[in-house]
Amino acid sequence: MRAAAALCAGLLAALLLAQPGDGAPARRKRGAADAGTRPVLLGTDPPGRLRPSSPNDGGAAPLDAGPDEVHQQLQALQSRVYQLERERAQSQEQAQLLQQLVGEMRDLRQQLAEAENRQRAAEQERAARQAQVQVAMSSLQAAQERLRTGDYAVLDELDQASSVFSGAARRDIEYARTALQNRDLAAARAHLSAAISHAAQER
Repeated sequence: MRAAAALCAGLLAALLLAQPGDGAPARRKRGAADAGTRPVLLGTDPPGRLRPSSPNDGGAAPLDAGPDEVHQQLQALQSRVYQLERERAQSQEQAQLLQQLVGEMRDLRQQLAEAENRQRAAEQERAARQAQVQVAMSSLQAAQERLRTGDYAVLDELDQASSVFSGAARRDIEYARTALQNRDLAAARAHLSAAISHAAQER
């Protein structure tokens, strides 16, 4: 029992001595003098690894490298100018193409008009030729009828028919004229019949 009491008393005394009190000497605060010659580190870089600052930055913030508002407006105007130039070039090409097409259409219309005029003229000439041939055939037939009755006065009809026909028909008409001049009625009628036959082939 005495040993246990002594042990408890010793522990209590040790606890009392461990607490700071008025009589216990206070721990001295560590000041600048206690630091001795050890260097004081400032910042986050370890010794020997300090990053050198740029000599030109001067601590100023970097400027914006992009175009400012004036440059943006200038770029927009340049883009618009380029677009207008392209549109003008396209318009000029379209105008030239349109002018070329108009010229081609004008030429085609002129060619069509000329072709129609030629066709119309050919039709008119053919119609006139048919009319002349018909009149000449009527003259030859009338001359043949008059010769059949013994009338020799058919030279006017022969002249009219001779100016219309060509080739064998005209040759036969000339033979009939010669026969009439010789007062050969039979030969004149024979040549006149041949002229009518050849003239029918020319119609």
